[in-house]
Amino acid sequence: MALGALAVSGCGATTVAGPTARARSATVRASLATSAETSAGSWAVVAMGHLGQPLNTFWQLFFRPAGASAWSDRASALAVATNGGLIVATQSGKSLAVGIRSANNLSYSPLIVTSDARSWLPAEPVGALADQPDALAIAAGGEALALVGDGRAAQVLVSATGLTSWRALASESALAASPPGRACGIVSLTAVGYSAGHRLIGASCRRGGVVGIFTEHGSTWRLVGPGLLQPFGHSSTEVLGLQTTTAGLCALVGLTGRRSAQLVAACTSGSRLTWRVSPALLLAGPEGVVSFGPVAKVGLFALIWGSAHPDMLAVLGESHMTWSTLHSPPAQTATVVFAPVGRVDALVVDDTSFTDWRLAGGGRRWSREQNLHVAIQFGSSG
Repeated sequence: MALGALAVSGCGATTVAGPTARARSATVRASLATSAETSAGSWAVVAMGHLGQPLNTFWQLFFRPAGASAWSDRASALAVATNGGLIVATQSGKSLAVGIRSANNLSYSPLIVTSDARSWLPAEPVGALADQPDALAIAAGGEALALVGDGRAAQVLVSATGLTSWRALASESALAASPPGRACGIVSLTAVGYSAGHRLIGASCRRGGVVGIFTEHGSTWRLVGPGLLQPFGHSSTEVLGLQTTTAGLCALVGLTGRRSAQLVAACTSGSRLTWRVSPALLLAGPEGVVSFGPVAKVGLFALIWGSAHPDMLAVLGESHMTWSTLHSPPAQTATVVFAPVGRVDALVVDDTSFTDWRLAGGGRRWSREQNLHVAIQFGSSG
């Protein structure tokens, strides 16, 4: 499938990078910072504290009830140190599951679930969740997948229902050694997800133009990701995330070549896993994807940090598979929230300060809505 021009169209058809732009040590990466929507309201995960010091970085879980305007911090409900990061997944928007990544002396990941943000139920703990935004996924029927471990020890676990017990489903080493894995040249496993009842595993591939998305087929796995044509046929790929939408599923894929890095989305609907691929966003300079997440279940957003230009907020419309840009968010925006009512919020963090900025003025400016001070006990994890 041919890809479109390396530009982002929005109000005024903003160009991301011209044809002569060169990426300098460009990278594509993704933070655990993200947002999610449930019937109870909006959720956001951000890192706060002294971010250059792992033991003094504490991930926070913010919640805003449906129809309300104010955020509150619900990290205390987790009752576990959050230095390692938080990973969230929803069951078709009915409930939120939070996985606490292992840190310090914790060798596993506790899981906790809520449907109303008031009552929280512990689930069966899982092995140490991988440092990937989509390391946890829950199907509509309650089955769940978890990507655990790191490096050569990574594996995917499955829980049949209710996050009650876990068993091994696939290992990175076995998948890499299989014919589909060799066709990709698996470097690492990066995401798990579901589409139309299919269990999916995302990976990074060293073989040019191959997108590492695998689905279970009997007792084996098939490579079902889209193949990318020129000019991306020689780029290595990494599935950054697998986002469920009302139409199906969208994969956010980072492409890395010798002198450039790009970002594309591949979306599918129905049961046949037929992919449509977006135009590419060209990353210019040492920059990456700071955050990504859902846009009212009809697409996804990518918040792209850049040293040579203001941060860029790109939105993919799944129906037409094109990117548009919104007004540049405030500096130090950690993630963005797209509420079902059309509201867009940029969440800015600075040490212990959390600020909510709302896109206002017909999308032409950001207006500060709320500021919170988060009480962090520095030194409590060391």
